[in-house]
Amino acid sequence: MVKPLVTRIFSSKTAGKGIALVAASTFVISSTAIAAPVILTQQSVAEMVLKQGLRTKEVNLEFQQTRLKPAETLSAYDWKLEATTGYKYDKEASLLNNSTISYTPERQSYLTTASLEKKIVTGTLVKLSLERTTQDFDADAVVNNGPPGRQSWDRAGLIIEQSFLKNSFGTSDRSAIKSADLTFKAGEISRADNLESVVLETIQAFWNTYVAEENFKQAENSRNRYKTLVDAVRRKTSLGYSNPGDLPQVQAEFEGQEQTVKKNSVEYLKNLENLLTLLNLPPGSDVKLEISTKIAPVPKLEAKKIEDRRSIRSAKLRSEAADEGLTAAKFDSYPALDFVGNIYTSGQGDTQDDSYAEMVGGDRPGYYAGLRLKYNFGSDIQNETIINKKLTKELEDIRLNRATLEATDQETQFERSAQANYAIALSAEKQKQFREKAQQDLNRSYNQGRTDIQALIIAMNAFFQSEVAYARALGDYAIALNQWAAHRDELIPDQKEDSEKE
Repeated sequence: MVKPLVTRIFSSKTAGKGIALVAASTFVISSTAIAAPVILTQQSVAEMVLKQGLRTKEVNLEFQQTRLKPAETLSAYDWKLEATTGYKYDKEASLLNNSTISYTPERQSYLTTASLEKKIVTGTLVKLSLERTTQDFDADAVVNNGPPGRQSWDRAGLIIEQSFLKNSFGTSDRSAIKSADLTFKAGEISRADNLESVVLETIQAFWNTYVAEENFKQAENSRNRYKTLVDAVRRKTSLGYSNPGDLPQVQAEFEGQEQTVKKNSVEYLKNLENLLTLLNLPPGSDVKLEISTKIAPVPKLEAKKIEDRRSIRSAKLRSEAADEGLTAAKFDSYPALDFVGNIYTSGQGDTQDDSYAEMVGGDRPGYYAGLRLKYNFGSDIQNETIINKKLTKELEDIRLNRATLEATDQETQFERSAQANYAIALSAEKQKQFREKAQQDLNRSYNQGRTDIQALIIAMNAFFQSEVAYARALGDYAIALNQWAAHRDELIPDQKEDSEKE
């Protein structure tokens, strides 16, 4: 089973052991008279989606469905027990070498059979069978040395069948079982990758929600700044100190900020609802997003072999499974030429004990040895099956090669993206500080009558845009780090790796 997210991926520890992301996790749900908000961090949303997310349950259930195929292939080696018992009434015409019987006697038979068979990996079928027939004749027929009133007949046999061509010595069955087992193992690896994709999607939704929330807050702050400016310009206009058109300009900008607040509010609520759905939280839940705005540097990670990536291991297993499937198809295309050998012993007597004693005594054995040939033809299904399996093998090989090349490229791309977004985040932080100072200076200068209102408006809008860009840069950097971690299979480490560390 896949273990939950490791804390090292989300902490600021030494480089090389994990990707340094934002702050340690807390997940608090309080139940008081007034319900406290659910505090969400990057770590807690990852753990929560693994624990209760509907997408997580969907991935796990889809994987569990694949357990059927290996069981179906193994069922070829099941023990098969069959037993029948019944009663038969018979007065049919028959040829009897006894002239004393002038009519067809009535026969009442009690028939019981039991068999146990098992197919083994060498393509051999072994079957044990037991039969017993107890027959009663009507009393009128039992005269002048006619058949006795009751007879019992027992038979025990051992049947052995061995495949020579089709499924030669069990080759096809073994290949089919191995193919199903490899496919199941590939699916198990893919499940971890799919869960990791769910975690990554949830983390992205968390950061998108944070960015949308910050944009909404900054839009409100910008609107409040414009409201303050409108009041100031209105006072200057009433005193005759403002330039013509100053008041309408700032009033128009204020209305523009009103529109931005509305738009950002809708965007924030949409992202929040998407996050609640991913976490399987009730709609309308009161949540609080907690992050650290401290920008951690890009870690230096140890090189990881491409062939050790889950995506590559899974693709390789599927290629091997396709190869085994092709082998099975080739042997299934041959005619069925089987050796058949039977060994029987039987017994007959007036009582069941007599017939059984004669049977186990072995005085009446029976033997049979021969060959059986079966071949289906007409539809060319055998050849088409082989072609299909060859195409499947070629397809899986191509997928393996493509996955290897893509994984090699993406390793560099994700690292490059993390470094670029780190630089952008630092730059956006400085830009915001500069824009804020410029806006403050121009605001003082305008109040002193030394600056045109248009320059102040441009500065205020630029400051707002820098705040938006800074929030987006923080989110993009965190997402880039998580994408890099997911590519390295470090959001959800392999269970084997965890057990070795413990």
